[in-house]
Amino acid sequence: MTSHHFKVNGKDVSVDCDDDVRVLWVLRDLLGIKGPKYGCGINVCKACTCHINGRAFNPCSVPVSKLDSSDEITTIEGLPDTVGKDLHPMQEAWLDMDVPQCGYCQPGQIMAAVDLVKKRGTDISDDDLDTLRNICRCGTYSRIREAIKEGAKNM
Repeated sequence: MTSHHFKVNGKDVSVDCDDDVRVLWVLRDLLGIKGPKYGCGINVCKACTCHINGRAFNPCSVPVSKLDSSDEITTIEGLPDTVGKDLHPMQEAWLDMDVPQCGYCQPGQIMAAVDLVKKRGTDISDDDLDTLRNICRCGTYSRIREAIKEGAKNM
């Protein structure tokens, strides 16, 4: 086992595990952070989407050995802290637009949406939304799209 050091939601963390353990399992099983969900484990469904150094990534596909001590992971639990509020504007939009049905994919959807707005700006087009690949098994895509546009206006 190796000791791995990095930041999660603004806090320095240290975990001892094998180098090939995926970051998703480090977050969920070793650190007890349950927001990022396990869906497919092969970087397809994107239910686990988080941010690393401010950009979206899928921790199910990244071994912990790829993290550096200067890397900072933000999960859905830490997203409000990035704006100094109880909820991030994208989370507020999700609630206002009544997006969640089962809710399983929502943390990953929100994290991907925030990254999209960071990349494209607050005027989000349908073409921009078409670039998102997060899967929603309940099919709430129309509400997800509305919430992203609404959340972007308030970011």
